[in-house]
Amino acid sequence: MAQVKAHEVDAYLKKPNPAHSVILIYGPDTGSVSERATILAKNCGADLTDPFATIKLDADDAASDPARIADEAHTVSMFGGKRLIWIRGSTQKNLPNAIQPVLDTPPEDALIIIEAGDLKKSVPLRTRIEKAKSAVALPCYVDQVRALDVIIDEEIRKAGLTIDPDARELLKGLIGGDRLASRGEVQKLCLYAADNGKISVEDINAIVGDASALAIDTLVDAASCGNIAAMEKTYKKLLARGTSVVQVVGAMQRHFQMLHQTRSMMESNNLTPQAVINTIRPPLNFQRKPLVSQALGLWRLSSLTRALSRLEKLSLDARANAALSSALVGTALLAISVEAKRGRR
Repeated sequence: MAQVKAHEVDAYLKKPNPAHSVILIYGPDTGSVSERATILAKNCGADLTDPFATIKLDADDAASDPARIADEAHTVSMFGGKRLIWIRGSTQKNLPNAIQPVLDTPPEDALIIIEAGDLKKSVPLRTRIEKAKSAVALPCYVDQVRALDVIIDEEIRKAGLTIDPDARELLKGLIGGDRLASRGEVQKLCLYAADNGKISVEDINAIVGDASALAIDTLVDAASCGNIAAMEKTYKKLLARGTSVVQVVGAMQRHFQMLHQTRSMMESNNLTPQAVINTIRPPLNFQRKPLVSQALGLWRLSSLTRALSRLEKLSLDARANAALSSALVGTALLAISVEAKRGRR
């Protein structure tokens, strides 16, 4: 049985156990899941540019054929070397049965990486992998303040820069929730400040705290509070500016992850939204606190869980159907806004 705690994942990535031929990476932080899966894939020894060495499967396709994963894993590479089977998607139905053959008979020259969303302890996919000697489950949770400091330190060190203390605190308040998105924002900031030697508050206001970011905050608050008119108006503005719909979906996911965590704290401790609003990390802008408090009063844990599942599927669908992505995201935003508006009644 192999279990790795969240704070041990980065250490595991630096030195993976060669006995683990199946690695499940899961959690609500989809950016962290994707980033860590990519690290494992790059370091596993398989040629990621060779379609015969690296097999990428959608979870639905893998689950639909119980023998598919085992057949791919036990196939001998035409030119020798390691093979990688990389499984992505939101489905859980039938996937444990498709994984079981490689847990029973681990492949010798193949690694299976599975990306998944937030999995409860009792979910069969997670329990089977955690019980298998040849597998390991790596949990990825939303970046907290310490994790944000690590990302900032890593990127500014690579860029050969320093950062003012005030700038660091401001930056941590503007990023977070999604590890991959957070790292991307810091990398963009480092490029902007490359000629200055250090990152200042002015640099952050120019790059990270831009109008698009503020508009996205307006969008997610409007959707989660059931303000349909404001949501639709802001979404149209973002599309007109050329804002990526993937960025919009990522912001929605981070927002609803935060609402889910905070609502859980409220219910566990019998607290009001006002009582927990100041515990949110990174801290909220004071202008958003009333809106987030309102959203916490509208959504229950069960409905937040459904919304997160919808957003996870939306993220995959939007990437797979670029031509329809803006319409898909607009439809999902409307559905979420309508559900919030019903809560107001």
